[in-house]
Amino acid sequence: MNWMKSVLSVTVLSACVLFTGCRSPKVPLTPAQQGAIIGGVGGGTIGAIWAHADHGGMGGLEGAGYGVVAGVAAGALVGDALDEYAYDNGASAKDKDAQINDLQRQLASLDNVKVESVNGQIRFTILNEVLFDAGKAELKQSSKTTLDSVLAIIQQEYADRDITIEGHTDSDPIQKSKWKDNWELSYNRSIAVLYYLMNEKGIAPERLKAVACGESQPVAANDSAANKRMNRRAVIVVMPAKDSIVVDKK
Repeated sequence: MNWMKSVLSVTVLSACVLFTGCRSPKVPLTPAQQGAIIGGVGGGTIGAIWAHADHGGMGGLEGAGYGVVAGVAAGALVGDALDEYAYDNGASAKDKDAQINDLQRQLASLDNVKVESVNGQIRFTILNEVLFDAGKAELKQSSKTTLDSVLAIIQQEYADRDITIEGHTDSDPIQKSKWKDNWELSYNRSIAVLYYLMNEKGIAPERLKAVACGESQPVAANDSAANKRMNRRAVIVVMPAKDSIVVDKK
């Protein structure tokens, strides 16, 4: 069992050297340094075991030395890659926030339009009263100015992205209009926006999708006139790029 003692000694020694190297205790380890430590300890242990099997006639300490060097190098590379990934993600989040703020500024002249980024989607929320009369699913003539402004931004910034139009209602049951229920009303409103984008603005049909949400996805409790107003909305959703990897910040 002497070789096991050698392995244990080398492992502990490697860890001590790497952890106590030129570093202030007040400065946290970077991912690259953490990777180097893990790689060095693991490499030293594996190197010692490998050498014990008499590969090349090396002793346990010599094999461990080679293992430490290789492990530190490999671990540092992995840690550096993680460091870059964290930096890129942080920069990406800042860029995304700045982009959303810029989009909101571009739409500042339009009342009742909100822009947000959720799970890689860019969501333009428009209150139904801007687009439709109560109980109706035909677009108001005045609503087209709002839709055109939103579409201009989409075409400028996200011309290669798919677009989903969501229709939402409050929880009040249908009573005086021709619709069977809120699902039917929300679908006909979402499809009205889709037809406008496709037939009048020339958006390719393969980029478009209409979705009925009815009252199932409220943004506020349906317990007041103000909250019900917020829930009655259409959302034009710019979907994530098809080759993107989405990471939810929440």
